Amino acid sequence: MSEPLIRAEHLVKYFKSNAGRIKAVDDVSFEIYPGETLALVGESGCGKSTLGRLIVRLLKADSGTVTLNGVDLGSLKGSALRKARQNMQIVFQDPFSSLDPHFTVGEVIAEPLRAAGVKKEERVQRVQQLMRRVGLQEEDYWRFPHQFSGGQRQRIGIARALAPEPQLIVCDEPVSALDVSIQAQILNLMRRLQAESKLTYLFISHDLAVVRYISNRIVVMFLGKLCEICPTKDAYEHPLHPYTRMLIDSAPEPDPDFDREDRMLLQGELPSPINPPAGCRFCTRCPYATDECRTVEPEMKDYGGGRLCACHHPLPQK
Repeated sequence: MSEPLIRAEHLVKYFKSNAGRIKAVDDVSFEIYPGETLALVGESGCGKSTLGRLIVRLLKADSGTVTLNGVDLGSLKGSALRKARQNMQIVFQDPFSSLDPHFTVGEVIAEPLRAAGVKKEERVQRVQQLMRRVGLQEEDYWRFPHQFSGGQRQRIGIARALAPEPQLIVCDEPVSALDVSIQAQILNLMRRLQAESKLTYLFISHDLAVVRYISNRIVVMFLGKLCEICPTKDAYEHPLHPYTRMLIDSAPEPDPDFDREDRMLLQGELPSPINPPAGCRFCTRCPYATDECRTVEPEMKDYGGGRLCACHHPLPQK
């Protein structure tokens, strides 16, 4: 296997609140390899978006490191950090609020090129090329974001992310605000662009159907901690962590012949991120929890085949 493009090690990010410290990301480590789509999944409030912003240095970690091509991003400042950021871009969930309404489409897409010092004539040519690549018309250059549909606005956001020719794009719920038919168009566009430009995606989502379609590997996150890392196929067919199984079983299943009798559904309230359980953070919702789970935090163990799981009592494999 090739060397990781991104290596995150022991990342920690807490936020202050009136009630105490919110443990959004708590000692998280994983790797992203060139050309893959790594999906980051979990319920709302588990820390997915915070982790994505830590990866691209939109947020600074309280501790831990993120390396890009072996370079510690935390050690970079000024022009060195700006140059590194050209290699990491982000596509946001809301394709309207993430675009400056005072800029034309051409100006929005050209923004990272302007920041990189690309001359105006070259900027215009590159923007027009990018617009064609994502399915926009050249005459759209002078229109404003509010004149476009949600799917078209997300195409604009994707073009902007592509502008500095990054290796990594963090996709933070990029299709959750779109209709299902438009979701499929955007996902197919992303897969085509990945093949053309050898892009690497960190794809953040709570939609398990979307994740199954687009990802190569899955990272499952719960309340600031990682539960499981594995190939996508294994997550759906033979999950190790009970939370992974429950996430998948709780997802809507359109097949009327699907056997719903054996499903494990999520129950109970999400524990407080300010005062999480002492042992395994999932223990209050897990039907297999024991005294060990309630008192001892499980370590991430390697089960072979690219499968890692942090659970005292992993699910039996067929």
